[in-house]
Amino acid sequence: MPVSRFLMHYGYVFAFPAALLVLAVVANRLSRLTRVPDIVVLLLFGVALGPVTHRIAPDFFQHSIGIIGMLALILILFEGGLELRLHEVVRNLSGALLLSVVCFGLSVYLVGVVTHYLLHFSWIDGLLIGAALGSTSGSVVLPALQQIDAPDYLKVTLTLESSLGEILAVLTVGALVTIAGTESLFSGLVVGFSRHVIVDVVLGVGAGFLWRFLLPLYAGQQYANALNLGVVLAVFSIGRVSGGSGLLAELIFGLTLSNLPRSPHFTRQGARMMAFHAEFTFLVRSFFFVVLGIMAQVISRSYILPIIAILVALLIARLLALYLTRWSIRESTSADTELLFLMLPRGLITAVLALQIVSARGADFNFLPAMAFTVVLVTNVFVIVAAVKAKKAPEAVAASSDGEGVPAAVQEREKASANMAGGLSQ
Repeated sequence: MPVSRFLMHYGYVFAFPAALLVLAVVANRLSRLTRVPDIVVLLLFGVALGPVTHRIAPDFFQHSIGIIGMLALILILFEGGLELRLHEVVRNLSGALLLSVVCFGLSVYLVGVVTHYLLHFSWIDGLLIGAALGSTSGSVVLPALQQIDAPDYLKVTLTLESSLGEILAVLTVGALVTIAGTESLFSGLVVGFSRHVIVDVVLGVGAGFLWRFLLPLYAGQQYANALNLGVVLAVFSIGRVSGGSGLLAELIFGLTLSNLPRSPHFTRQGARMMAFHAEFTFLVRSFFFVVLGIMAQVISRSYILPIIAILVALLIARLLALYLTRWSIRESTSADTELLFLMLPRGLITAVLALQIVSARGADFNFLPAMAFTVVLVTNVFVIVAAVKAKKAPEAVAASSDGEGVPAAVQEREKASANMAGGLSQ
């Protein structure tokens, strides 16, 4: 190969991550002003590189996108657990759990009905598609909540709902994939859920206690951040090998780690560790959504009616779930209920599960990634609406500022970020 062509090849190779990182940071910053989630910008950038201009062949990422997506999900759930405070979790858990279970259950059922009658799938396969599309995404909800002015209890409720929903989706897809006949549907789900939950809870709590004891010994040393990342990945691997989902273990691992008694020892080192984890998560998450956009496919005309029906089913499920569970969400106002309805974005977990189903069930499900991509884009539009509606009026922002002109909402977000780091580091 001539030297010029060799250099040109590597120039393009490194131009891709360079452009991706710059775009991801710019999109994240602009999302605070435009209220457009950065995931939408990243997806459209991937679409421009792939299906539109064909600059990057989708086949290049065919075998790696599932791994990238799962890695991003592991990191996001661990970080989500670190952000939670136990007393807030206990206070809001019942409402969030009920909303998550009812909304996910209704979504799975209604999407299953649509796919059964419009696409002529069996009930199990229809419910399998519903499970992939039925959960809100923490990879969208958690960053979006940082840019939305809402009560703390509402943010905790939405965080718990999306995290628990992702776990439900993973467990349901895992159980349905292994079920051979409709006569074993109930028993298969019960056995699968029980095994996954028990393994993940025991592992998450045990790993949290153990790493909380060992972390002070390594926090101030070189490569401690890499060691912490290795422990996070090890918890997931052990959970999977032991018969659990691994993802619930990550959430409980982070929750346990941030809520154990604190010692006034390695505050600065712990904050640096959290900063490293947050930036690495941002990198992996951004790369995944760009790659997902590159691999996006235009859904065929024969699936237009089913996808419209599925989107309507998801909206109806959300509305019914809020109506049935509104009594369990404390202090909820009409504005809060509207925000809860609009925050139904699908994201990383939807794409990952769609790819896993295609891998497990074969060519009959080749349409599912394109359908999942469509659902992700459309449901994120509702997040934009929620962010715009929740934005304070200029005079309200000015009134909530301190003497130096810093909005109180910004101070609260900065305080929340500091608490997240402090939960691990103090």
